[in-house]
Amino acid sequence: MSPHKLIIVDGMPGSGKSTLSEMISNELSKQEIKNIFYHELTKDHPLFIHDRKFTSFKDQGEAEYYFNRVIELFDSFVELHKNEPEIIVIESIVFQDTLSFAYNMGMELPKIEELFNHLVDILNRLNPVLIYIYQFDVRRNWEMIGKIRGVEWIPFLHTQEGLDEAERDWKPNQEFIKSLIEEWRIPKLIIENKDYLWEQYNERTKEFLEVNSFMSRP
Repeated sequence: MSPHKLIIVDGMPGSGKSTLSEMISNELSKQEIKNIFYHELTKDHPLFIHDRKFTSFKDQGEAEYYFNRVIELFDSFVELHKNEPEIIVIESIVFQDTLSFAYNMGMELPKIEELFNHLVDILNRLNPVLIYIYQFDVRRNWEMIGKIRGVEWIPFLHTQEGLDEAERDWKPNQEFIKSLIEEWRIPKLIIENKDYLWEQYNERTKEFLEVNSFMSRP
């Protein structure tokens, strides 16, 4: 089997994806393993649709455009990197920013599942591994995000109504995404974040990557 070339880190907003991904990239670099880290906020991110804004995927035209454009972008991304020596680390984009986004925009669930299956076929060409951060308490997660990022980020998170809405929207979203992840037959680490034990999660992540031949212990 070809070596793993892609590390996917994902989870709902504010779950710690960026921090964990940065740690992974830094650890690879310390061991002189060439890698490219695509942060969610990377300028001109190659997996984002930059040329169109969407209002609702209940509009079949919008849903179909999004579906086809996502497949096109991911296919181009894999073709770009499949013969390169670097390990690719991507956070957020596969699930939160693509499939969870489609869920929140009202795309029909069978259509999201179909899109997921297309992405699996495409990304499997890079022999990926997946680290997913699952939040036990969705409401607590949103409360913490609001406190950390401040009122300016999403003001409604500082109201009970806003937290109610975030919990109502993201709890079923996360469960749906987790059901997809469980179907994907690749090496995966699901971090069930209940107590925010980040030192422990970092160590588990390093052990997982070591087992899958990304890095070695001193």
